[in-house]
Amino acid sequence: MFKEFHYQARGHRHLRDGTPVQDRTNYLSRGGVQVLCLADGAGSATHSQFGAQAVVDEGCVVLVEQFAEYAASNDGIQVKVDLLGRLAAKVAAVAERHNVPPDDLASTFLCVAVSGDKFLGAHVGDGVVGYLKHGDLRVISGPDNAEFANQTTFVTSARALESMRLFRGSLDGVSGFILMSDGSGDSLYDPRTGELAGACSKLIDAVGTAPSRQSKNSDYKKRLRRLVNVTIRNATKDDCSIGILGRQAAQ
Repeated sequence: MFKEFHYQARGHRHLRDGTPVQDRTNYLSRGGVQVLCLADGAGSATHSQFGAQAVVDEGCVVLVEQFAEYAASNDGIQVKVDLLGRLAAKVAAVAERHNVPPDDLASTFLCVAVSGDKFLGAHVGDGVVGYLKHGDLRVISGPDNAEFANQTTFVTSARALESMRLFRGSLDGVSGFILMSDGSGDSLYDPRTGELAGACSKLIDAVGTAPSRQSKNSDYKKRLRRLVNVTIRNATKDDCSIGILGRQAAQ
């Protein structure tokens, strides 16, 4: 069983202009499946915070429901079609309620789900997904920034299916995962080397070794929120979000 931490903080740019945080995270554990999702709403989209919330909510539900089928499928393309279809349908429904086109709810999407001895995940757009395996910190999926750092693909983009990365594997030797938006990546990911900062290992360890009985405001979660609110947020003007699954490494 993995422990979890997820959090989003409003960036300095949005604090200054009074606009809401556009990053969203969510976590769901049901029926032996644990799912962690993160999304970064497009700064150019008027309602992107609603789109980001829609895809993290729907992503958690879909992956809890479909984990066994997706993990066992030999047709990765069909898995991506199914998952993206569910996300896009949710965004379209929310957009209709707000009387705006779905593109106004544009956001990225990152997720990891674990169950039994397997994991799977998916990634559209910028941000980073990494994991800690046999003590080595590795990137599973890096940013999709095309030619420029401020350009990426969103769930509502025409090339979302082409861009979506699907990854599956064994949990043997895996002690945790970390998901981050590009704002958090300014502190925790080096785009020149394509490597995660060593602090990511410490964050995964902090979550994995946290007390089993914990409240929403447990001390370690307060410390991690403070880290995001101060150290990580002060390194960028962007919103910052992070999601972590951690478990103690086998002795």
